[in-house]
Amino acid sequence: MTAKRLRSAGPFLLLLFLALLFSSAVDASCPSLRSGELFEVAEVFDGDTLLLSDGRRIRLIGINTPETGWEDKPDEPHAKAAKRRLERLVSDSGKRIRLEKGHQQKDRYRRILVHVYSQNGKNLIEALLQDGAGFQIAFPPNLDHLQCYSAAESRARAAGRGVWASASVADAAGLARSVEGFRLLRGWVEKLQQSRRSLWLKIAGVKLRVDRSDLDHFNEGQLESLVGQRVEVRGWIRSYKGSQRIRIRHPSAIRKLDAM
Repeated sequence: MTAKRLRSAGPFLLLLFLALLFSSAVDASCPSLRSGELFEVAEVFDGDTLLLSDGRRIRLIGINTPETGWEDKPDEPHAKAAKRRLERLVSDSGKRIRLEKGHQQKDRYRRILVHVYSQNGKNLIEALLQDGAGFQIAFPPNLDHLQCYSAAESRARAAGRGVWASASVADAAGLARSVEGFRLLRGWVEKLQQSRRSLWLKIAGVKLRVDRSDLDHFNEGQLESLVGQRVEVRGWIRSYKGSQRIRIRHPSAIRKLDAM
């Protein structure tokens, strides 16, 4: 391109750059919801669970916050902060919220699965993730807004906010056999095995289970490519027949890391 043409194209190129920059910023933010019925919040149980005034229990989609203590169990780190943050967001909305139901509308505890918005349309789950109140999770078929939730978590992680202020990722090789519940782990994928209903990845003493019913969410060969790689995985550790297991429902729960 000649200097003259380059100069004449300058304004166009600038506008194109700004358009792409603006588009990227929009894509990174969750859409708002400014219409629809408003529901009154009676109580905030923890950072991801609410009680409506009509008696329904609400579980927020796309986020898992540290558990508050019950019976003889203490609060998990950052649990109180996550609860206070959701209480503040609800209070700022006049204790009235809008709900966007998930494709799967209830969990096994009969809680209503929803995306939650303030009266002015702000996505409260995005706000919680961006503040580091919890961890992004994905459970098919409730995958709406996954990209913006992941982006919100990435911003919190980069800034070291909330749950990301301390070391949140455990070494799978050094994991105590008694550990259960939601965890982030790092380790090397040693092998891939198959059974009639599932594929299994082994990381140190932890088995990652991907049911064949969830394979549609993974690219062909994606799991096989992880063998011999260092990964970070997130999910709920359950003990079964002497082994620790995590069920992986979606590719966002396991990501490849740079080798050390």
